[in-house]
Amino acid sequence: MVKKSMAYRMLGIFILGAIFLSSAAAPSFAKPMTLKVAGISAPEYRGTKSLFAIKEVVEKETEGRVILDIFPASQLGDYTQVFEEIRRGTIEMGLIFLPSQFDPMLEVGSLPFLAGTGEGMQKQLSPGSVVYDIIEKSLDKLGVNLLRIYGDGFVGVGLAKEPTNPLKAGMPKDAMIRVAPLAVYKETAEDLGFRTTSIPYADTYSAIQTGVCDGWIGGSSQINYLSFRDVIKFYVPYNCLFDQTAYIVGKKVWDQISEADQKVILKAVNEQADKSFADSKAEDIEFQKKLADFGVKIIPIPEKEMAELAETIRNTTWPKLEKTYGKETLDKIKESLK
Repeated sequence: MVKKSMAYRMLGIFILGAIFLSSAAAPSFAKPMTLKVAGISAPEYRGTKSLFAIKEVVEKETEGRVILDIFPASQLGDYTQVFEEIRRGTIEMGLIFLPSQFDPMLEVGSLPFLAGTGEGMQKQLSPGSVVYDIIEKSLDKLGVNLLRIYGDGFVGVGLAKEPTNPLKAGMPKDAMIRVAPLAVYKETAEDLGFRTTSIPYADTYSAIQTGVCDGWIGGSSQINYLSFRDVIKFYVPYNCLFDQTAYIVGKKVWDQISEADQKVILKAVNEQADKSFADSKAEDIEFQKKLADFGVKIIPIPEKEMAELAETIRNTTWPKLEKTYGKETLDKIKESLK
């Protein structure tokens, strides 16, 4: 009887062990990964719409394994704050401006007259270019993955008063304009002939409205229409700078996503990034017309004058930026433009 009892006991232990091992080996169903995605533009802006398009594709094609929670219009903070949060991992992803206080190389894509067309800017701001490689490596050092750069469009100057000598670089414009706190914006605007002041973007509307400054440089015709049409009366499409934001994600977060789901995200982001450059030209024409219909006077720049502006700025402004980016970097970029 004792032997039989021992046999039953051993059998029970064996069965329990088998059950434990089989349950441990069984696949577990992980919770969906939810990524907070910070946007800086208004809900109606196409950049924001691109995030919702990416969300739809990603959630469908990952079968709900990756959820994108979109927060447009700087709901999660100013872009500098968001960038720091993405580095820490407290915000996972964003479509934001790249703040150059972390590394001046992050503004190299904003070199004045880097290209004269949307197609040319797409080439300069897409994987494989010298400029893109510089930005990607700079972000990598900061613990951030660059997914793609989004083309917002060529930048003009929106003004509450008519500038003097608008078609000539270096000639005084009799206007003070807000510039982003970036060397490339300040030097370009001043070499065009404007006086400059650095005001937070969020305060720019009220600064123009109250006369603290006369206008601003840093936005496409669409941004000027959507956000500033009530306070500007003139718009000069200098197209000297190209407004851009970037789809970025924290490296630690990215490494937690499976390779298959990374491919889904990259495919969705690439589609929207490519579309952004393709849309920028038609959109610029559309929103210049909307500005004109609203009563904002467009000051066009003829082709000959535009070529002269570009030559003057490249010869005057680029050498000044060597202290920011380094002569070797600018020489590499110049070589890639040939």
